[in-house]
Amino acid sequence: MSDRSAGGSAGDAAGERPEVWAEAVVAGLDAARAAERALADALGPAMSLKEEKAQRRAEAVRAAAMGLGAAGCASAAGVSERLLESWRAEDPVFDAALSAARSLAHVHDVVPDVASNPAVLKMALDAILGGVPFIAAGALVGVKRDTFYRLRRGNPRLGALFGAAQNARRRSASPGRKRKAELKGYRLVRLDASESPRTDPAA
Repeated sequence: MSDRSAGGSAGDAAGERPEVWAEAVVAGLDAARAAERALADALGPAMSLKEEKAQRRAEAVRAAAMGLGAAGCASAAGVSERLLESWRAEDPVFDAALSAARSLAHVHDVVPDVASNPAVLKMALDAILGGVPFIAAGALVGVKRDTFYRLRRGNPRLGALFGAAQNARRRSASPGRKRKAELKGYRLVRLDASESPRTDPAA
């Protein structure tokens, strides 16, 4: 999410109504999430578990390069922290890449600041849109509870964005869809849980 999309001309046009601007920004994020799901569904039959896991690991490394911790990296990859740790244990190259990305962030003083880093803010908003509670979304990007609330109260645009994301989630989450979302998980987790004999050996 660029500065232009988050706080440029659209925000200026909204003037004293940050809620209008925030609703438009969040609608764009939600549409982008829907497009990503559609692309994944289109390619799903052709994508092996090995390829899918490689993509998810790349997202985890990208999150580490932004200075995020284990929770944020796991969220970026769309997996649990436990699964992320198992990947690190079984794959020394991935473990080294994740460590190197975190070192890179540390050396260059990259802080996962949701108030100044658009990529981190997008991750928090995406988490809320995906059903993660507000405080839990803050924890994913390394923000303590009180700090997250202060950011929301002290920055009108951030407050409007978080409110718009929560509103969008409430509008889309009917009881039936909530239940479906609870049942929908990462393919590797479901296969492991059911101990399917067809699990990809590379996974």
